[in-house]
Amino acid sequence: MKRLNYSSAFCVLLFLVFPIITHGQDTWKENLEKGAATTEKNHLNVPFVKPDNWKTPYTTPGNWPIFENRGPIDRSPKNKTSKVLVMGTGDPTPNPYRYGPSMAVIVNGYPYFVDCGEGWWRALTHAVLTQDAIDLPTVFSLPNLKYMFLTHLHEDHTVGLPSFISNPYKFGKGGDKKVFGPEGIDEMIRHINAAWSLDRHEMAQGSIGQAPDGSTAVGIPIWPKTELEGRKIFEDDNVIVEAFPTKHGFLEHTYAYRFTTKTDGRIFAFGGDGTYSPGLVSAAKGADILFVEGITRKNINFATWGGDTEKEKVEVIGAYHMFPDRLKKVYDESGVKKIVMVHVQNYNSPENFDRLDVLNEMIEEGIKNILLAQDGDLY
Repeated sequence: MKRLNYSSAFCVLLFLVFPIITHGQDTWKENLEKGAATTEKNHLNVPFVKPDNWKTPYTTPGNWPIFENRGPIDRSPKNKTSKVLVMGTGDPTPNPYRYGPSMAVIVNGYPYFVDCGEGWWRALTHAVLTQDAIDLPTVFSLPNLKYMFLTHLHEDHTVGLPSFISNPYKFGKGGDKKVFGPEGIDEMIRHINAAWSLDRHEMAQGSIGQAPDGSTAVGIPIWPKTELEGRKIFEDDNVIVEAFPTKHGFLEHTYAYRFTTKTDGRIFAFGGDGTYSPGLVSAAKGADILFVEGITRKNINFATWGGDTEKEKVEVIGAYHMFPDRLKKVYDESGVKKIVMVHVQNYNSPENFDRLDVLNEMIEEGIKNILLAQDGDLY
């Protein structure tokens, strides 16, 4: 693999100071050090021209390859069989070096997917080629790509659904797809099935003559509602999944999910997008890990959306996303053991930008045992 264009001496120094340990149960401090280290990530050795205007959605410093200087690492406990693979940590800002929001709970070698952002199909391959802690090619065998749980129906969390449904089918007989989500998911999946019917018909009726099994999906609404204490929506031999209501802007139905694994008892909560809510606290109550978004408050004035003044941005963005003081409230009230931030919106000037800025804000707020994820990380 090629490295970024840092000096060799600087790279060696970073690897000495922050060793990358790929296995074992590490302390929170060691995990922070691993996450702060520069690692090899070959696709970031790309040309870069510093833009004259860095205040657009395309050119904001969070999209610059020079700040994407860490590759995937294994942070999962060695003595636990269940894992969470963070496939994509991106947000609506078009960062070409991060995939859209997507994660997978892996139990007994079987995946259960949470959210389906931009580049979902490629995020699978990225994880397979960069994470060797578990046998991902077997985990992601085509018939296993079956269950999807959507926290909400915003485009950046659902645009990968056509790939989830159609691409496995193109490469052989895939399993039937079941997509759980808020009210409207059945209509969304029905329209996707119809929009890409040409793919299905060509494969089934053309020269390949492939059986149509696994070529479509069924959308299953979490209906009619969930209570603050949650409601079980799915169970099989590996997991129990519960849904909890959350708050994200002005959407009527958004959910957090709580996965309880049957193999080792680990509990994973997925908050999706949103600000503080009692339902999110309930979903994360005593969980091993809460995977949740975060956004800067200190540097919110540099955000490329939400208004022209800091006051406007705080009001608008704060209705949708998680400022540090609000995540601290979730942390305190839930008693969650660890927080892993995904879908992080990090804004600043190029001179002062740091990949860890939002993480540091959260720690300064008093949140302990919090980590920042990168695409391909394992927890």
